[in-house]
Amino acid sequence: MASDVDNRIETELNAFNDQLVKHNLTPTWAYYQELISTEPTPSYKAYLWKAALLEYVVNRSAVLVDLERGGERRSFEVVNPDLRHLHGTTHTIGAALQLVKPGEIAPSHRHLASAIRFPVKGKAYTKVNGEKLYMEERDLILTPTWTWHEHGNENDEPVVWIDALDYPFNKLMQLSFFEPYPGGMHPNSRSSDYTTNWTGLTRPAWQHYNEDIPLATYKWADTLDQINRWRNDDGSAHDGILLEYANPFQDGPVLPTMSCYAQLLRPNEHTSAHRHTSSTIYYVLDGAGHSVMDGVRFNWAEGDFFMIPPWVWHEHANTTEKDAIFFAISDKPIVDAFRLYREEALTDGERQEVLSTFEPLIFE
Repeated sequence: MASDVDNRIETELNAFNDQLVKHNLTPTWAYYQELISTEPTPSYKAYLWKAALLEYVVNRSAVLVDLERGGERRSFEVVNPDLRHLHGTTHTIGAALQLVKPGEIAPSHRHLASAIRFPVKGKAYTKVNGEKLYMEERDLILTPTWTWHEHGNENDEPVVWIDALDYPFNKLMQLSFFEPYPGGMHPNSRSSDYTTNWTGLTRPAWQHYNEDIPLATYKWADTLDQINRWRNDDGSAHDGILLEYANPFQDGPVLPTMSCYAQLLRPNEHTSAHRHTSSTIYYVLDGAGHSVMDGVRFNWAEGDFFMIPPWVWHEHANTTEKDAIFFAISDKPIVDAFRLYREEALTDGERQEVLSTFEPLIFE
């Protein structure tokens, strides 16, 4: 039983704690669990956006949004409802879909945020620092931080691509810069195959490539060839066949803040559950199935986006007789840079108990 002295000290301590808070001080002894938790406690949950919803917005924006009226970009972010304040898909990455009509050019600008482009319909180009990078469906191209870039469609059909930028991370760091190019269009200053000549197994020894991050175009035909080369391997117990796009000069992630992956789940493949301290965004290129995140089943099919926060148990299941293929984007390079990456598998390769099923939003 507490003594009168103990009760008096407790009362005085509580009053003292309140006094510190009122003076913008935090008593560590009273708030330790809020300052340092025993394991990560993400402030947001897993989420999924259906292809029908995304297609509706793409088609409606084609009618209503005019680049010539100052829009610059006809794009929209897929925003986790818990991250509305950041407009983020995860707390570090924002994914979007962008539409460019035939003959349109989205004017040149630059920003501190790094970006990737991944067309899912049609073909176009992105000009980066004066070099036109032509992209077709499922090619990957990069827009490194603070590089001038514009987008153009020289074809007869509209093009839609995935944008992924690290602007939520920049917002968390309270660092954002943006600048439009004077006159709108950056001049062509390099041939369209300039970087291609540098990214093979041999390079001109008498020259120096001027970019810190190669303006490489990762062709889908090459990526698909690699997927098929590895498809009969055991792969990862947690991710199936997971191939990372690599910086061709440094053999690391494509950007300092984002990694990109092509992921194959073979017919009827069901991975075991694990969790890690990086967050990941998925776009379903082919197939259908479901993923279980912290006991919630998310049913996905071609054209859907879904995402997994850090330290959330997750597993994937291809429930068809055909391949399921994802394009995935992760903030693992950020986590790795600060030596914060950890990974944990569910005991003995187990899978989760499904407690509920996610109900996606649709337009009525």
